[in-house]
Amino acid sequence: MGRRLLVGAGAALTALFVLIVGVAIQATTSDTASANPYSGAIGGGLKPGSVPAQFAVWIEKAAGACPGLPAPVLAAQLEAESNFNPNAQSSAGAQGIAQFIPSTWKTYGTDANGNGVNSPFDPPDAITAQGRYMCELLHDAQKSGFPGEPVELALAGYNAGWGAVTRYRGVPPRSFAGGQTYDYVRSIMAAARKFTATAGPSGPVDLPADFTLPAGTPAQVRTAVAWALQQRGGWYHLGGDCTDAHGPSPNRWCDCSSLMQQAYRAAGVPLTRTTYTQVGEGQAVSADAPLPGDLVFTPGSDGSAASPGHVGMYIGNGLLVEAPRTGLKTRVVTYSSWRNSSSPITRVVAVRRIIPH
Repeated sequence: MGRRLLVGAGAALTALFVLIVGVAIQATTSDTASANPYSGAIGGGLKPGSVPAQFAVWIEKAAGACPGLPAPVLAAQLEAESNFNPNAQSSAGAQGIAQFIPSTWKTYGTDANGNGVNSPFDPPDAITAQGRYMCELLHDAQKSGFPGEPVELALAGYNAGWGAVTRYRGVPPRSFAGGQTYDYVRSIMAAARKFTATAGPSGPVDLPADFTLPAGTPAQVRTAVAWALQQRGGWYHLGGDCTDAHGPSPNRWCDCSSLMQQAYRAAGVPLTRTTYTQVGEGQAVSADAPLPGDLVFTPGSDGSAASPGHVGMYIGNGLLVEAPRTGLKTRVVTYSSWRNSSSPITRVVAVRRIIPH
C-alpha cells in the first residue's frame, strides 16, 4: 500500500486497490496520462486572486522550495482534495486542506508558521507538508526513468502511493482502481491552467539595440532570445519561476530551467520545467553547430548527459544566456567557455533545437 490512502471520491475504491495490489497490467500509450494534452504546459506563478489570499503565500513558498514543482499544480491539487477547506475530513480518515491521513502526517507534518501547532487542519502546516511530500515524489519520479511528466507521476504517487506508480512504471491506467488515479492526474493538470499567471510579455518582443540575429531566424526564436536577454541582471533563485526576474520576490527570480521555460513561453511555445525533461524537448543537434534559441546542457555537479544539471540558451555570435547559480545574476557568457571547458561538470553534453530553422 502507498504512503497515502485514496481519499475524497476515491475512498470507496481503497478496498479494490488492496484486491488488485499484486496485479500488474501493462498500460498502453493511449491509456496513460503521458498522453495528457496538458503535459508540459504548466509553469510559472499563481494567477492573482485565483486562490484564497491567506493560502497563496504558502502555496508559492511550498512550490519555491522544490525546483520543478509548479505552484498552480499545488493549487489545483488543493482544490481537488478539499476545495480549499481547512476543516475537510473524508470517510477514509484524511484530514485538512491537503487531506493527509494521520500516519502520513507523522512523516511530513511540520509547524510551518511557528505558532506552536503542528496540525493538518492548520493550512500553513498542511500546505507546507503537501509541498514536502510532492517534492519527495517528484524526486522519485525524476530518478525513475518512467515515461510521462515527473509532476504527473508525483501526483499519481500522492493519490495512490508511489508503489502503484512503480508497479505500472508510470501513471496507473484507467483499468487501475476504476480510473480514479488516472482521472485525478489529468483533472489536476487541466485545472492548473486556471491558477497560472500570465508569464512575461505576449506577442513580439524587440531585441536589445546592441544585438542582432541572423536573417531568417524564426520569429518564435527571436522572441525567446529577446525575452531571455531582458532578464539579464536578475538574481538567480533555485526554484524561482522567472516571472519577475528583477522584482523583490526570490520566488519570481529565475533559475536555469525556468529562464528557458518562460523565454519560450513568451514566444507561445510550452516547455517542461526542469533540465531533466527539457533535455528531451525538440531535436538533438551537434554541439559544434548550435543556432540561436538552442538549449545547451552541461552535467552539473550531480547531473549526467541524460539528467543534466544546468542549461543555457545559445543566442548566436558565439554567446549564450544563462541563469548561473545562487549569488550570481542572469548573464551572457561565451559559448566556448562551455564547449571547451576543461572541467567535465561544465562541458556541453547536449544541445536541443526547440524550433527548426
